[in-house]
This record gives sequence, C-alpha cells and structure tokens, in this order.
Amino acid sequence: MATNKSLETEIAVIQTDIGQIGSLFQKLEITLDKLTDVNNNLSQIIAVHEQRLNEGAKEFTSLKTDMDTAENRFDDEVKDMHSRLTSNTRDLENKMTHEIDKVLEAIKDLKTHLNIRHDKLEDRVAMLEKWRWIIVGIFVATSLFLPEIKTYLAF
Repeated sequence: MATNKSLETEIAVIQTDIGQIGSLFQKLEITLDKLTDVNNNLSQIIAVHEQRLNEGAKEFTSLKTDMDTAENRFDDEVKDMHSRLTSNTRDLENKMTHEIDKVLEAIKDLKTHLNIRHDKLEDRVAMLEKWRWIIVGIFVATSLFLPEIKTYLAF
C-alpha cells in the first residue's frame, strides 16, 4: 500500500497543481479580458487618431491648395503691377520727351523773337547814333560858321 499512499500523495499534489493551474487560468482569463478591453480601447483611440489624421490631411491639402491659389494670384498681381509700372514709365518718358520738345521749341521761338527785337533795337540805336552825329555835325558847323555869320550880320 505504500504505493497507494504515494499515489494518493501524488494525486493530492496533482490536484493541488490542477487547482493552482485553474486559478492561473482564471487569472489568465481576467488578464485576457483586460487585454481585450485595452485592445478595444486602443482600437477606438487609433480609429479616432486615424480620423483626425485624415481630417488633418484634408485640411493640409485644402490649405496647400489655398496657398497655391494665393501664390498664383500674388504672382499675377506682381506681373500686372510690373506691366503697369513699365507702361507708366514708358508713358512718362514719352510725355517728358514731348514736354522737353515743347520747351525747346518755346526757347527757340523766344530766341527768334529776342533776335528780332535785338535787330530792331540795334537799328534804332544805329539811327539814333546817326542823328547824334548829324546834330553834332550841325552844332560843329554852326559853331564854325557862327563867327562868320556875326561878321556878315554886323555889316
């Protein structure tokens, strides 16, 4: 019976081991349930994050499109302003050239007018000088002949 007793001990040890394995399985079951809950929670968090990432990607795409549109509009406005500036510069150059030509023409007309006035004044001065010399000549002739006239008058 010694073998029976050792068999009973072994069976008792096995039963204890089975009980411990059972409690271990219960703990594993609880752990598995908790891991399942954590997995579900993580799945929900990942789904929320994926949704946020998708929304962020859409917003980024929208912002990039808006930025590209704004950049194109800015480039168009810069080109338009450059064109206007070039056109205005060209117009100003043409107007300045026209005004300079008008001023030069006015100066030329003024010069012609002054030359005519100068010639007339020169003629008048020459005529006055001529009359001065005539008057001086008459005065000199009169002063030379005056003493002789007095002698003729004294008779």
